[in-house]
Amino acid sequence: MTMLDGRLGVRETLRIGIDVDDVLTESLPGYLEAFRRYFGHEVRLEDAAWEIFRRYPQISATRMRGFFAELEATDFLGTRPIYPEAVAAVRQLAAADHRLVVVTGRPATHREHTRRLLRGAGILECFEDLVHRDGETAVEYKPRIVRERRLDLLIEDERALALATAKASAPVLLFDRPWNQGELPQGVTRVKTWDEVRRLVEAHATLCRHPS
Repeated sequence: MTMLDGRLGVRETLRIGIDVDDVLTESLPGYLEAFRRYFGHEVRLEDAAWEIFRRYPQISATRMRGFFAELEATDFLGTRPIYPEAVAAVRQLAAADHRLVVVTGRPATHREHTRRLLRGAGILECFEDLVHRDGETAVEYKPRIVRERRLDLLIEDERALALATAKASAPVLLFDRPWNQGELPQGVTRVKTWDEVRRLVEAHATLCRHPS
């Protein structure tokens, strides 16, 4: 039995929240490479997180601003490589009438970057809304959005956010990444491919339409 069998309720159409970075696109490896080039610090993928500046208190606020200005100048968030299998799966889920919502940890100021990214991949129209973080911590923000939007499922790559969401609001499919290893509780299922995600979602939808 998967976590989808007992947690979502009987619905033919699911409301699904989907993260962007390292779920739809490859982002964190590129961010770490940009960090290494700019500051000279090597961070392993296994130890990675978006908030890596906490490890380097010697980096001044001025240099941090310079780094982020460079990312903005190169349109880092708007030009991440999209996983081709993600594009195909999102289109298939939308075609099956599942209601898809982007739930990203990107700040609200980067909403247009996300729009350009998804429009360039040809999947912007597959999403009902693009929800971005506005001030609060990601571990508070994602469970809140899942509850308020009454989402049935979140697709995520950060372990801490997956655990918080599964505990407080909804089950999570966690993409297997080097930085999110560790034991997972009930309500969080590790997945390796978008084909696996699609099969889990559609198997549950079929079960709901044709209960035994």
